[in-house]
Order: sequence, then structure tokens, then C-alpha cells
Amino acid sequence: MFCWQKNALTFSPAFVIFLFVFNKCVQLWYAQFLNTKITMRIRFTKLSATGNDFILFDNRDGIFRGDEEKLFRTLCTRRVAIGADGILLIEQRAEGRGQSAKSGERRAEGKEQRIDERHALGAMPSAPSPPPSALRPPHFTMRYFNRDGRESEMCGNGARACAYYAFHHGLAPAEMQFEVSGDLYHAVVSGKKVRLRMQKPWDLNLAPHALEDAGMEEGGYVNTGVPHYVLFVADVNQVEVATLGVKYRHHPAFQPAGTNVNFVSIAGRSNLYLRTYERGVEEETLACGTGTVASAVITHLQKQMPFPIHVTTRGGELMVYGDPEFKKLELEGEVRLVYDGEFELENFI
Repeated sequence: MFCWQKNALTFSPAFVIFLFVFNKCVQLWYAQFLNTKITMRIRFTKLSATGNDFILFDNRDGIFRGDEEKLFRTLCTRRVAIGADGILLIEQRAEGRGQSAKSGERRAEGKEQRIDERHALGAMPSAPSPPPSALRPPHFTMRYFNRDGRESEMCGNGARACAYYAFHHGLAPAEMQFEVSGDLYHAVVSGKKVRLRMQKPWDLNLAPHALEDAGMEEGGYVNTGVPHYVLFVADVNQVEVATLGVKYRHHPAFQPAGTNVNFVSIAGRSNLYLRTYERGVEEETLACGTGTVASAVITHLQKQMPFPIHVTTRGGELMVYGDPEFKKLELEGEVRLVYDGEFELENFI
């Protein structure tokens, strides 16, 4: 309010007009602010590990809790979102936290299904034994979520992708150790290649008697972090992976957890061709790390194929190194950083 009395504070007409215009501008800006949605932009990295592609989030600040099943499923949907085989979270290791509840439940389910039949050359342990480096603290924790949005126990190629990211972003040295679902994994990054030391396989069954189709030979079942069923075929290129994969993925012999399904052709003394139908992705993927290791282990036992074993997938080449007792089982292959990006969270919730 202005007073124009004599000896009172006075303002020039120009200044009064300025105050009026300024006040209107503030009112308009405030109204626009109230109608504007505050967006959250989240950064991510897209990686490919021999054709297995992943969306990786550096989750050390705890942006994600791990219960965002719908969001993760949406982000992995191809053609309408980023698209991937799964989600990777790199997190700080929380002392005493251990594995997530859901992951732990599924691991327990798998280990309850003990296989009495063991291979004559030596029984598999009922649970993986820790590597010699177990006394060293891990550099980080990895969590993996399948394309369906649900957390899974392990992903071999995803672990290699995490190691590659961690090294190139200064989170770990070239030779590192990290935790996945309460287990320790050792990895070495060398250029584009990452070699991952796997846990000792368990729940081996070389005769699950699940095969119901002609033209294939049953290799067996083994858990290399997640469950795998291996079938030998004459030519992987002639296999109807979509049809047969979903059939054996849900076969009663592997319930309640289900299994991944691998179709293997022997191509030489130490060479395999492999196609995998992945549980959780619910279709064939270009490669599967744990499936590659499972196929190599089963082929070594059933066909006496010597290590190292070279495996050709539709996504590229992988090597599996091992010994007869599987005390040192390693998976090696290339990893590629495809691109870095960001998205607005409100567009996907």
C-alpha cells in the first residue's frame, strides 16, 4: 500500500508499474510450478556379455529396494522400453544382510530337492564350498533380476558384466571379489574379456528321467548357481527351442522351482554348440553363462570331454575351464559396454 501524503515515503509511477508487473510474473511462475510434475531421472548402463544384455544400475545409494518387480519387468520389455534379458544392481555390501529374502527362499527350495543318485566318479557336494579367497572382503554385492522382474539366485554372464563395469568405473581392481546371494565370486578383467570363477556345482543328477521326446539324449541336471537341464542333440540349429524349452522348463521332474533348459551339440574334441531356454526370461537367449558351465560339466561327465571346453552360442564364444573335481571352475568371455543412458521414472510407473 502506498501513501502519497506530504513528507511521507513516495514512489515514482515507473517504479509502481515495475512492482505491479513483477508481482504478476511471480504469480504466473508459481502457478506454473504447482502444475509441473517433478521428475526423477535415473542413470543406467546397458551391457552385453556374449549376447546376454543387461540394464545395470549403480545402486550403492539404495535407489532401488529390490521389490520393484513391475518396474523392472517394464524396463526389460523390448521395443517399448530399454529392453534387456535382466536387471543388474551393484550395491554396497551390508554386514550381516546376506542374501535377499526372496533369493534365499528360492535357494532353499532348490537345496531341499536333494538328488540321491551321484555320479560314480565322485559325488557332488550338497552346497557350494567357498573359494580360497573367502577371507578377503568383497568389493561389492551384485543382485540379479530376470526379465520377469523377479530376483534370481545367480547369473553367470550378468556377474561378468558387473565385474567389467566395476573395474571400468573404479569400484574394484582388475582382479576382484564380489558377493551374489550370499556366495563369493572371483573375477579377473583383461581387456574385453572377463573370467569368472564359479561356485562348485551341486545337485547333480545324470539320470532325471525327464526326457519324453525322440531324437535327443538326456545329459542330466545340475545346479551351477541356478538349475539346468541338459539335452544332447545332433544339430542345435534344428531344435525347436521355444516349444521344447518351455515344456522341460515346467516339467514335473523339476518342480517347484523349474529349470533352465540347454540343447547341446558336440562339435569336436572340446567344442560344443549351445542354445538355452532361460527360466525367468521365458524364451531363448543368445547366451547363458550358468547354462554354458552346466553344459560343459555334464558333457565332461557324460562324454568324457576334456577341459578347457569351447562353447559357441548364438551370442558369441565362451570358454569353460575346469578340473575333474570341479574345485576350480571358470567361465570366460567378452563383455561390451553398449551405452550409458537415463530415463524419467514417471514414464514407467
